[in-house]
Formats: sequence, C-alpha cells, structure tokens
Amino acid sequence: MLEMVGGPSVETKIMMLMMLVAVVIPLVLDRPLYKIGTQKLKALGMNRFNFEGEPVLTAGGLILVCSSVITGIVLIGLFLLRGVKSELLLHGLLFLTGMITMAFWGWRDDRAPDLDAKGFRGHFGVLWRERRITSGMWKLIGGTSTAFCLTLSLADSLWAGFVAFGLLALSPNIINLFDLRPGRAIKVFWCLTALGGAFGLWTIGASTAMANWIFLIPVFLASMLMFPHDVGGKIMLGDTGANALGFAAGFSFVIGTPIYVQASMLVLFLCMQIAAEFCSFSRVIEQVSWLRRLDQWGRVTEAENKKNQTGSSGLV
Repeated sequence: MLEMVGGPSVETKIMMLMMLVAVVIPLVLDRPLYKIGTQKLKALGMNRFNFEGEPVLTAGGLILVCSSVITGIVLIGLFLLRGVKSELLLHGLLFLTGMITMAFWGWRDDRAPDLDAKGFRGHFGVLWRERRITSGMWKLIGGTSTAFCLTLSLADSLWAGFVAFGLLALSPNIINLFDLRPGRAIKVFWCLTALGGAFGLWTIGASTAMANWIFLIPVFLASMLMFPHDVGGKIMLGDTGANALGFAAGFSFVIGTPIYVQASMLVLFLCMQIAAEFCSFSRVIEQVSWLRRLDQWGRVTEAENKKNQTGSSGLV
C-alpha cells in the first residue's frame, strides 16, 4: 500500500489518477506505435509463414511491449513526483525490468534463423548432438537468469523464492506454447490474468489487488488493442510478445496471490510443459468442441479473407 500522509481519500485519488493514466496512454499510443512498428518490422524482414503457409509479420509483440513500457515509465515518474515510497513502486520497477528483458530474449529468438529445434527436448538435443546453443536455448538461459534475479527482490523466504522463480521462469514459455494460431496466446493471457485477478480479489482484498494491477492494466489494454490485428492474420506476436505476456501473467500471480495459489499454478504450468513435449495442444483443442469454439472466436479464416477481398474489389 502507499505510504503517504493524508488518509485513504488522498490514496484513493492517486490510485484513480494512476488508473486513468494506465488506460489513456495505451489508447493514445496505439495507432502511431502500430504504424511505426509494422514499418520497422517490414524493413527488418520480419516475415514468417503462419500455420496456413501465408507470410505474416512476426515479433508484433514489440509494439505491445513499447506501449506497456512507455506507460509504466510514466506511472513510475508520477509516483516519484508524488514522493511515494512503497512496495508498489518496487514492483513497478521489477515488472518493467522483467518485461523488457524477457521481450529481449524473445526478440533474439524471433530474429534467429535456426527455427528447426522445437521444445526443450529439441533444443537440448541440438546441444547434445551438435554442441551448439540454439536461439531457443539462449532464450531459456536468459529467461531463467532473469527470473532468478527478480526473485531475489520479490521473495522473503526460500519456499516463496522457489515458487516465484518457477512461475516467472515458466510462464513466458507457457504462453509461447499456445502462440500457434491467431489470437490464441492473447486469449490464454487473458484467462490467466483474469484467474490471477479473481484469486487476488478473493484472498487479499480489492484495494490491494487493484494496486497490484496498476502496472498490468497497460499490458492488458495493449493486448486488447493488438488482438484484432493478431486474429485478423495481419501480424503475429512472436516470441517477443509471448515472452512479455507470459511474464506479465506470472508476475501478477507472484505479487497478487497467496503462496498456495502460486504453488498450485506452478504445478499446473509444470504439467502443461511436460505434456507439451509429448502431445500437440492444437490437436487437443481441435478435438474438444468448446475449446475449438473459444479458439476460433474472433478469428478471420482464409475463406473469409478471400471473400472480403473479392467483395472489396468488385464493381459497384
């Protein structure tokens, strides 16, 4: 909570101002950042083939990260101007540091040419057979190191540190596992953050939970603004965006839920990671009707794209 003299009314006004800033800035930045971001990605040759074999810009998560980081820096600046010294300010600094770093490792992987190795077994297999570190392995090493360093400032006990480290290290890869179809990774991010928010409201109270969400709001809003471009097949999040969203989801559990909730999520993430090495999540989603409908919600199919293109090119 904020350590300020003036009572709850002053604190409430400050939090309302911060939330307004957290909403307004991503909305203002959306169009210019998307325009500049897509131009830069095209210039860098960040084109990849999607699951339908169509060329699509990747690493679009860079736009989302820029929007979230700019907003976060403004929020921290406002906190400092108000003379706020609190755990919330520390969380903001750690959140921005972690998000930028995780996005960097994802960007490095998006830029790399070695795309053949998949999953932990694939990357460790290349290391064992060829004595070569793939970009995915560098992402694993960098993400794990980042999670460890952040945990040193977040945890106050060995058990809490172990759980926090596991969540921060695994959550980016969990989102990345689902980034195989348009919009799917963003939907999983929404589900995880909604779950974390619900547990926070239930266990630690509304005021504390909302304070913990102040730096997550810009990320959530930026993901909503990116969603139409993602499901429309115009741009992919890439490892840059998946890493950033995954870290944000994991961080929300670490600072916003009790240790038993964190431990439960860590077990779930571990099970999902192990399962992903032996089965295809896409195949499972296709076989379960309600998952398939949720997965396809909002997505523009190739047939609809062709129909729209034909309709727009017809004579009036």
